[in-house]
Amino acid sequence: MRAAVMTEVRKPWTIKNLPDPKPQAGQVLIRIRASGMCGTDLHVHHGVMPVPLPLVLGHEPVGEIVEVGQGVAGLRAGDRVGVSWAQRGEGRCRFCQEQREGYCPEYQSWIQMGGGNSELMLAWASGCTLVPAGLSDEEAAPIFCAGFTVMSGLRNADPRPGDRVAVLGIGGLGHLAVQYAKALGLEVIAVTGNPEKKEEARRLGAGDVVIASGGLGQALLEAGGADVILGTTNSAAHATQALRGLRPEGRMVNMGLVDGPIQVDPLHFLTNQVRLVGSKQNHRRDLVEALDLAAAGKVKPRLEVYPLERINEVRDRLEAGKVRYRAVIKH
Repeated sequence: MRAAVMTEVRKPWTIKNLPDPKPQAGQVLIRIRASGMCGTDLHVHHGVMPVPLPLVLGHEPVGEIVEVGQGVAGLRAGDRVGVSWAQRGEGRCRFCQEQREGYCPEYQSWIQMGGGNSELMLAWASGCTLVPAGLSDEEAAPIFCAGFTVMSGLRNADPRPGDRVAVLGIGGLGHLAVQYAKALGLEVIAVTGNPEKKEEARRLGAGDVVIASGGLGQALLEAGGADVILGTTNSAAHATQALRGLRPEGRMVNMGLVDGPIQVDPLHFLTNQVRLVGSKQNHRRDLVEALDLAAAGKVKPRLEVYPLERINEVRDRLEAGKVRYRAVIKH
């Protein structure tokens, strides 16, 4: 099989021919049709998130099962599936017993199994989710990381009818967050420092757009404030500023790997009873909901699609902030 292999930190990934893998008990072999590229791939590429090398990256894979290992139930050859980051836990810890395998200290992911930037990929069957009809392979791929993350963030915010939801940062995560919040019937405000994204944010579903390069929280308050802020930015400074834009008892859910600590004012937290919540991919039901909303046409990822041979170009384009809004490798 052909695959893009990362062999060294900060070095180009190499297209290689590797032996075709065989599924063991509990595993499936997937012929990959599409594999999304994510900001986390950049963290791995730069060594911020260390992984054993050489390794095939790609944690937004979608494809067709071509072989199932012994003991696999519920999946069969011919099924179209995607693979979650956390595929299975060790099975006996408290988190595994509660079916919260993502917290298991020994959970397995694409880092142990190899990722989707290849023609074939092994995955634990427990990490696979069926892709609904109505979604192309390319559209489904980003849902398995970006869409899953956003939907979990929304659910962790516990939005109530009538809440105003502000999306901080209109990028790979943010452009989906606007659409998912809108699809759930919530009033959406887009917060961005890039005036060029104003009209795009409205087309995505934002009822209002706040343009601010500094003092984001004050600008958001002047626009009426927010009950929920979905933080998708990588800027700790912007996240810190945005907290001031919460209404009393508001919740800010941070989903981005920010570049420093988020600073909080204890008096502000005390008097307004606001909350700062961390969020990652959570319950599998969040992923299923995210897929279903996309399949129903209520959410549509904005994509750039490339062949495997251009994967280094795609990574460089993502690092330069030029991708609008998710990049997908088509196999």
